[in-house]
Amino acid sequence: MISSRETHLSVPGNHPGPRTPPRKWAILPEDDHRQLQKHLEICESARKPGWAMLAHVLHHKIMTAEPVKSVPADGLVTGGCRVTFSVDGGPHHTGLLTQRARSGLGGCVIPVSSLLGATLIGMRVGQRAPLPSVDGTVCTVAVLDVAHPA
Repeated sequence: MISSRETHLSVPGNHPGPRTPPRKWAILPEDDHRQLQKHLEICESARKPGWAMLAHVLHHKIMTAEPVKSVPADGLVTGGCRVTFSVDGGPHHTGLLTQRARSGLGGCVIPVSSLLGATLIGMRVGQRAPLPSVDGTVCTVAVLDVAHPA
C-alpha cells in the first residue's frame, strides 16, 4: 500500500526533488504579460474597493499564461483587440480591450485592469470562464469573436 506521503498529492516540501513549475494553460504576448504584472502591482498597492478579487484574477492569469514573442493572433484576446463576448448567455457585447483606458474612444472600452478585462485577456474564441464580481457572485463569460487591428 502506498501512503499519501509517497504520492504526487503530498504537500510540496515533503518530497525530495525539485518543485515543478505551475502548468501554463494559455499564451500571451510578452508585452501583455508584462502589463498584467504592472496592473497587479498597482492593484495591490492602491487597494481600491474590490482589489483582492482583481488581484486574484490577475495573479492567476500571470501564473497560467506563458509569455511568448510571436503569438498567432487568430481568436486570441490580447490588448488592443476588439472582443465580442456574452455574460451568462445574455446579449452580445463588443468592446476594445485596452491596457490603459482612455476617454473619448467611444463605444465600449474594457480596461485590462478590470475584472472583465483581466478575465478576457488570454482567452480564445469559443472559450468560457468564470467571471467573478466584487459582490461575490460569479457569472460565466464566453468569447464569441476577436478582431485585431489591421
